[in-house]
Amino acid sequence: MSTPQDPQNPTGGGTPQDPASPYGAPTPPPDPSASQYPPAPQYPTYGQGPEASQYPPAPQYPAGQYPQAGQYPPAGQYPAATPYGAGQYGYVYPKNSLGVWALVLGIASIALGCGFFAGIPAIIVGNNAKRAVAEGQANNGGLGSAGVILGWIGVGLSVLGIVAWAIIIGVAGIDAGTSGY
Repeated sequence: MSTPQDPQNPTGGGTPQDPASPYGAPTPPPDPSASQYPPAPQYPTYGQGPEASQYPPAPQYPAGQYPQAGQYPPAGQYPAATPYGAGQYGYVYPKNSLGVWALVLGIASIALGCGFFAGIPAIIVGNNAKRAVAEGQANNGGLGSAGVILGWIGVGLSVLGIVAWAIIIGVAGIDAGTSGY
């Protein structure tokens, strides 16, 4: 039987103990006098490099005398300079703006409702841009093609709009004539 001064262990016998840490035993703090890094290598200072005998001596020429001409190969020819704005291979692209204008006019024919007024110029300028690409004077044939396509879509939508407007006006005119007013 236990006395009130004895601690009781609910599991059955003995004195209670502290539970074991799940992280293991604690590590002691590092010794401040010991370094945790290896010592740095000792490099030679200026002037203490390898022996001079390891390298061949530099050629010595008397003052004003150098190797005779012909001992070295002749210098090669430099290529001709390309004109200002030329590409790497000397090509000049002066007509790239045609493709950009074709695309802008094609977008304006659809988005701004300019229809014929921007669609027909988009088709013309786009075809000129594609011709310039075929002749090697430009490099943006995709923009020209997109401008032509958008121009035709803008012209087609304009035609459909005019036909729909005519039908609406015609139907309204028929209704107005038959209503007796």
